[in-house]
Amino acid sequence: QGLAAIGAAYPITLFFIAFATGAAMGCSVIISQLFGSKRFGDLKSSVFTALISLLIMGIVLSALGIVLSGPLMQLLNAPEHIYQPASSYLAIYSAGVVFMFLYNAATAVFTGLGDSKRPLYFLMMSSALNIVLDILAVGPLNMGVAGAAWATTVSQAVSAVLSCLLVTRKIHEIRSDEPFRYFDRSILGQMAVIAVPSIFQQSCVALSHTILQSLVNSFDTSVIAGYEAASKLHNFAYMCFNTLGTALSSFVAQCFGAKKYQRIHEGFWVSTGLCFAFTLIVIALFQIFPAQLAGLFVDAGTESAVIDVSINYLRIISPVYSVICFIVTTGGLLRGIGKSMTFFVETMIEFAVRVGMCFVLTSALNSYTGLMWAWYFGSPCGFILCMLLYLRERKRLFPPER
Repeated sequence: QGLAAIGAAYPITLFFIAFATGAAMGCSVIISQLFGSKRFGDLKSSVFTALISLLIMGIVLSALGIVLSGPLMQLLNAPEHIYQPASSYLAIYSAGVVFMFLYNAATAVFTGLGDSKRPLYFLMMSSALNIVLDILAVGPLNMGVAGAAWATTVSQAVSAVLSCLLVTRKIHEIRSDEPFRYFDRSILGQMAVIAVPSIFQQSCVALSHTILQSLVNSFDTSVIAGYEAASKLHNFAYMCFNTLGTALSSFVAQCFGAKKYQRIHEGFWVSTGLCFAFTLIVIALFQIFPAQLAGLFVDAGTESAVIDVSINYLRIISPVYSVICFIVTTGGLLRGIGKSMTFFVETMIEFAVRVGMCFVLTSALNSYTGLMWAWYFGSPCGFILCMLLYLRERKRLFPPER
């Protein structure tokens, strides 16, 4: 029931993550372009503008999440026996959203400057702290689902404060004779052009999870828990794919600012190749060891029904990863050259097809497996659209380098 409660709240947490990562992506692209063109005065202005903007956004969303945690669980049709722990988890998690936004702002700055190692170090530290606090809170302190939420909030706070302190010190070390502002509206507007479509694009993912979670909640607790366990594994894999797309966005933006167009093409195909190689590994793991992986979340001996749901999820969905990798890297390229809105439209079409087919197939098959088979309609549709977009942008925007 604890796993099912967290699963019921998970789609809302995805909205928070969507806003944080989408906004940070817009900041990172502009910072990368300014860094590539060596406009260090505007670079400093963009960094402080990003930190202040994401701080304000985080405070607002934290407050909304705390106040609306109960109504949101009702909206998602959370079953009565998991409603209270799910609401508590969401309220406590929401308290830490402001720290999530600050951490993502700091990560955007480091990534924009070509430094992806320092955010990794902070994330490793935060993750290790989260694990320790989880074990203490859920184990000896017997705080249950609420303890898991507090562990996340505290670890995010530590990571956010330390990373922001390091960012401000790093930016002050950059020497420039150009004046800069701590808040620049024009730069904020440039960031918004990239960030708003990115937020909407990420929110499409969260919205689809929210709609589907409402559908999942109509099944019994074993299906909810099994779907949640497999979703965690799926989202872990997808996060790895998506990170390659995010890294490519910064790389493309720096090259775009420096007008090194040939490197953009080279970087795109290297990233796509890396992503495809990684998907093959993940597909193999999900096909061969689905029960063992699901066993990380539930006891295979006492929760066989939950394990069966997770096995079906991983084995049905994982082959689709082979086309998702191209969608992810195409999105990274489009964001890097400032075409976020184009990729947002593609994402809307892809998810509209998949979510629609979830309802059709669930009803036709009279089974939760319809949720998984729907991926075979949405993702290929997205792949075709991305292929057309890539060919169009390559022909139109990137003449041979002179």
